[in-house]
Amino acid sequence: MRNINSTHLYNWFEEVWNKGQRNAIANLLTEEFVSHGLGVDGQYNGINGFLEFYDDFRRQFANVHVDIEAVLGDEDMESAFCRVTATHIESGKEVTFSGIAMAKIKDGKIEQAWNSYDFLTMYQQLGHSLTPPQ
Repeated sequence: MRNINSTHLYNWFEEVWNKGQRNAIANLLTEEFVSHGLGVDGQYNGINGFLEFYDDFRRQFANVHVDIEAVLGDEDMESAFCRVTATHIESGKEVTFSGIAMAKIKDGKIEQAWNSYDFLTMYQQLGHSLTPPQ
């Protein structure tokens, strides 16, 4: 059942990821937006910073779909447990992984997001493995 206090993340995942509406990003994020926990450096600043991550992910994966399995919302904070499926473009392999997103809302837009996704499982499904140092 959809939590009426948690509409921002539902809209975010539906418009940006499920429908692939790149132009929705600027409508759903504040100018000061900061995303934590994504990419090599772990942080993207501003709408353009997030667009770098988004465009890179979309170049590598098609048929992206995010299902929200659980959500919590209270005043200006929302969090969601998600299951992501996508098709790796180069290999044609489908991947499934889960994660948690937490968002701080300001003036009806997402101001900050903290992300923790199981990218290790995603890479293992693509045939990558961890090899301990010798």
